[in-house]
Amino acid sequence: MKNLAQARANATGHAYMQWLDALSEGRSLQDEARLGERSFRQLAEACESPRQFAMLVEALDQHAKENPDDANGFTRLAEQVNDSPYDLGEWVEALEYFYDWLEQNQRTGAFSTMLGYLGCSVESLPSLAEKPPLRDLVSDMLDEYGFQG
Repeated sequence: MKNLAQARANATGHAYMQWLDALSEGRSLQDEARLGERSFRQLAEACESPRQFAMLVEALDQHAKENPDDANGFTRLAEQVNDSPYDLGEWVEALEYFYDWLEQNQRTGAFSTMLGYLGCSVESLPSLAEKPPLRDLVSDMLDEYGFQG
């Protein structure tokens, strides 16, 4: 875990100890979130900050508690990523924006519902040669349509 923390610190410019703390906390939730070792690493490598990583692991843990018989949250996220022109890092950034928007608007939303909203946002894109950042697309959708999750 120390190697991963150092690699993320070097890649993102965030402090090694912040990454180590976030990864350690993530490890403590890993089993409950039903997050395998490969998925844990992929998620960490897709996050641009320890805050993003901690937020996503907590969301995956909550999803597992609310949906014990459903596919794990990372699998659902990976399916959405695979069906879109955006990579995992862009989805993580959009989810962070979405969670911040919910907090600012004193709202909550289930992880799977939020993934569905993001997926619909992606599907609404016309066939453009250049796609807007997913975070911006979600921001526009939330501004225009809100969220009833």
